[in-house]
Amino acid sequence: MNCFRAVLLRVLASACVVSCGSSQDTTETTATTAAPEPLLPISTSSTVLDLTDVKTNPSGYEWFDFRPNVMKLILSGAAETEHVAILWYTVTDGAVGLHYHSKTESVYAIEGTQTDAKGVYPTQTVYFNPPGSGHQISNSTGFFILAYASPPDFASTDLIGEYEPVRIDTGAADLTLAYPFTAAQPGVGVYTVPLDGMGGLSAELLELSGSQGYDYEGNYLLVLKGSCDIQGTTLAEGMLVVAKTVVPEPYEIAASSGASCLAMGVSF
Repeated sequence: MNCFRAVLLRVLASACVVSCGSSQDTTETTATTAAPEPLLPISTSSTVLDLTDVKTNPSGYEWFDFRPNVMKLILSGAAETEHVAILWYTVTDGAVGLHYHSKTESVYAIEGTQTDAKGVYPTQTVYFNPPGSGHQISNSTGFFILAYASPPDFASTDLIGEYEPVRIDTGAADLTLAYPFTAAQPGVGVYTVPLDGMGGLSAELLELSGSQGYDYEGNYLLVLKGSCDIQGTTLAEGMLVVAKTVVPEPYEIAASSGASCLAMGVSF
């Protein structure tokens, strides 16, 4: 019996050596590089809006009364905190009383004009008011994308100081020549809007001419011209992608096949 057990143990040991060697060899010869993770659909973490539909079919959206004859549609965040929203002046002489901005405010004119003491901002104009600014809106009409790093303060107007807004006409034919776009990678030019670093908001203009994706992290992306692929979805001019929360989201953006793309990204 002892002799039988010794023989059996020798057989099992030999089998283990052969088996272990085979397994190791197989692992070494079949090892492959992991495939890249697929892009998450935009709808997973963001809302996609057709701004043409917003301005032609406003009754299909959930607005609330912000001020008399001024409606607001919250896209992310809340009215009392940082948020992204669309403002709608429902009359031709819409107005908002004097208010203070403790942090940076971004306003993009979808369609219409907004007027304050610093000037008139027509369709396709974006402007940024720095922290410590404030203004009173008058003679305004149309639809505007707002991004507030802090909500407007109607009680602290005594804190308003001297300031100059940063203003860009995004519809200008020479936009990419008028501003110093820098090459971030082949086929991608980026203009970082010069904003106050303490204002809680940043913005970039993106010019893309190739299919290679560019990684952008922010709270919204707006297609200004051409056709852009965002998270693998093709979006035309006037399409807006907004993160569902105020936490910036990562996006991969590229020019659609055979097209160029100009987009604006804004981030808290």
